[in-house]
Amino acid sequence: MERVQETAGRRNVTGGFSAGAKKSLPVIIGMVPSAMAFGILAKTAGLSIWESLFMSAVVFAGASQFAALNMLMIGVSMADILITTALLNARHIMMGSSISQRMERGINPFEKFALFFFLTDESFSIASLQEAEIVAPGFLWGVQLPIFLTWNVLTLCGYIGTAFLPRDLQSSMGIAIYALFLAIIIPAARKSRAALIVTLSAMTLSALLKWLPLFAQLNRGLAIIISAGAAAVIGALLFPTGKEARG
Repeated sequence: MERVQETAGRRNVTGGFSAGAKKSLPVIIGMVPSAMAFGILAKTAGLSIWESLFMSAVVFAGASQFAALNMLMIGVSMADILITTALLNARHIMMGSSISQRMERGINPFEKFALFFFLTDESFSIASLQEAEIVAPGFLWGVQLPIFLTWNVLTLCGYIGTAFLPRDLQSSMGIAIYALFLAIIIPAARKSRAALIVTLSAMTLSALLKWLPLFAQLNRGLAIIISAGAAAVIGALLFPTGKEARG
C-alpha cells in the first residue's frame, strides 16, 4: 500500500533535470535568430563585447534587452532605460509567485531566488503547462540553464559574427528589433481580443505622444513608459481577470 502511494506521489511531481532539459529544446531552437540578432545589434549600438555579455547574463530578458538597445540608439537617458526595463520585467514578480505556489515546501530560499532569477517567459510557460501539481527544482534547472547558456553563447556569436558581415547589413539589423516584437505580438493579437486592443492602444498612445505638439518636449523613454502603462490599465479595465475575450 505504501509503495502505491509513493508511486502516485512521484507521478504528481515533474521529472528532474533531464526531463526539464528535453522540454527546453524547442525554445532553444526558436531563440537562435533573436539571440544572435541581439549580439549583432549590441555591437551596432556601440556596446563592447563585455557590456553585451553582461547585459545578456544579468538582464537575461530578450524583450527588455532589445528595448534597452533601441532606447540607447535613439539617445534616451540611462535612467529612463533602467525604469523602462524594470517595468517590462515587473511581470516576473507575478510569474515567480505563480511558480512558487507549485513548488515543494522547505526549498532553500537562496536556491529559490536563483531559480527565479533564471525564469523567463518561455521557461514559465513550460513549467506552467506541466500536468504534475508540484514543479521540482531539478526540472526548473533543466529548463532554465540550457536556455540561459544558449542565449549568452549566441549573443557572443552574434557579436563576433559582425566582423564577417557587410557594414550595410549590420546597419539594417536594427529592423530585427521591430521584427521580433511583431513576431511576439501578432500571434497573441490574433488569438486574443484583449491582446489586440492593448497593443493597438499602446501604438496609438505612443504615436500621439510623439507627434502631438503638446508632448513635443516629452522624453521618449517616459513616453514609452506612459504608453505601456496606460495601455495596460485600459486592458485591465476592459478585460478583468477571467473575462478575457478571445477572437
